[in-house]
Formats: sequence, C-alpha cells, structure tokens
Amino acid sequence: MKEKYPSIAFSGIGSVTATIIHALFQNSIPFKILCRNENRFQFLSENPIRFQGPRGQVVSIDLNGHLTNINHCKESFDYIFIGCKNQNLPEYLEETKTFLKPEGKWILIQNGIPEVHFETYQNKILGGVVGWNTQTLADGTYYQSNVGSLIIGGVSKPEPIWNQLLPPYIPVIRTDKIIGYRWHKLAINSIINGLAASKQLSLGQLFLSKNSRKDALETVTEIKSLMNHLKIEEQVVPGSFPIQKLGDGKGALPTWIRHLILILLGLKYYKIHTSMVQDLDYGRKTEIDYINGEVVKIANTEGIQVPKNEWIVLKVKELEKSK
Repeated sequence: MKEKYPSIAFSGIGSVTATIIHALFQNSIPFKILCRNENRFQFLSENPIRFQGPRGQVVSIDLNGHLTNINHCKESFDYIFIGCKNQNLPEYLEETKTFLKPEGKWILIQNGIPEVHFETYQNKILGGVVGWNTQTLADGTYYQSNVGSLIIGGVSKPEPIWNQLLPPYIPVIRTDKIIGYRWHKLAINSIINGLAASKQLSLGQLFLSKNSRKDALETVTEIKSLMNHLKIEEQVVPGSFPIQKLGDGKGALPTWIRHLILILLGLKYYKIHTSMVQDLDYGRKTEIDYINGEVVKIANTEGIQVPKNEWIVLKVKELEKSK
C-alpha cells in the first residue's frame, strides 16, 4: 500500500529551504514551490538547483513538476514552509493563507522567535529551528557545511509522519518545547550572526580573536540572564552548546574552557561567513532587529540591562547605512 504523505509547499527558496527541498527530493516526497512571479517560475523551470551536502556529494535537483505560479495555484496544503526574512513574514503569510487547508499550518524557519509576532495565527503556526548551516557558493550551488536537525513544534508535537519525511538527510526532532530551542538558537545567532556582522568577520576570524571571544561571552551572558529572568527552560539544538554553560554565572564552565570551545568552533568553520555578514557584504538589509534587537526589546520591557547586545544592534545598523 502506498504511503500517504501530507501535502507540502514552499514559499521562498533560499539556503534553508533548499536544504529541506533536497531531503524531500532524495526521499521522493511530493512537494510544491509557490513561485511569486513568472520570471522566477521560468528561471527555476529552466535551471535545476545544485546542492552539495556535508559529505561532499553534489546533487542536481530538477524542479519541473514541483513548480506552480502562486497567482494560478488551485491547490491547498497541509504544511507551507515560509522561506523569507523576518521583515517579510507578514507579506508572505498574507499571500499564502488561502493555500492552507483548514487544519493546515505554516512552518516558520526564520531565526529569532518569529511566532510571538503573529498571535492571531498561533493555531496555524509551527516553529522550525534549523541546526545546520547552508550557504550559496559563487557558482550558485547551495552548500550545506554540517549535518543538523530540523526541530519542529508548537504547543503540541507535530504528527509522527515527520520522522519519515526528512531523515536520513535531515534528522527531525518533534517537540512541544519549541520556545526553549528558539531562545537557545537566538543566543547562538546573537554571536555567530549579530556579533560577526558587527565586526564583519568570518567565524574563524571572530573566534580566534581573544577580544572578540570576550565580546561573544558577554553577549550570551546577557541573554542567559534574560532567559533565567523569563524562566525559559533552555533546549539545546543537537551539535550546539548550552548557553547555561557558555554564559557567566551559575552553571558556567571555567573561562578557559569556554574560550577553548569558541576557538574550536572558529577552527571548524574558519571560512564561514554567516547570513548577516553576507547581507552586509551585498548591501542587503539584515535581520538584526529580530536577533540581538529582539533581545534588546524584550530586555527593555523587563528592565534588564543588555549593553553588549545594544552595541551590536547599533553597530550593524551603522554598517547597513554605510553600505
């Protein structure tokens, strides 16, 4: 008997969604891409996307048969992955809401904690925390540099079918504690994206500098304090490191070990320029308001001081203007 899979669509193709598309494609799981304009539709029809996994294998993914122009789409879906920047989420949700089945859900794979900005849609949203890094190379190939999980969840665990859709290419964790994972990833992104962008450095350049490592530890210490104030129970993304041990205060590892962890991270991903650094390189608006800026906004509401995160936000915005 043929397995019945949920209907899945994507609105917005970028490095993260390309990684998920690769896993579905390899597993022969049906999916659709909702193209927002005819030019994009034609380009993807004529140009297979190239994907290189962490083990070096390059796959060409022909999207013919998976494409539909959003203006002509007659289908509805159980799940729609939204692959856009945080600042564009309202537009994408409004544009795709008619394509959700009555019990269908959006899956938001953005950094930060995007779910909190859409309270009216809470029963229609699942969070998707991404544990891998994928970059677009100069020739247009999507390159996934590490194996990482997709942590998917909301107020209740998503259905078990997700354990069949993406593994072994993407391990899946279904959870009802998505907020703990969100805050953990927010803290990590505050340094590998926010801090790295403020200094315009690769991860190697960032973490092999003693002063930058001190900045990184101060940044996560502020977020650790805010999490503890909010009584957020941290959930650690597989392959990552607990903020409760990385930040100063109760539960922290000795300082020299924390520096060593960052040095090893810098050596492992020496040449990686994370997404916010790339945005500045290409003169694009960053998501700083939804990473360190989110920390600053919530901290101000709670009366918590986060000066290092405030400095990062100001510095990145200065760089945005200059570019």
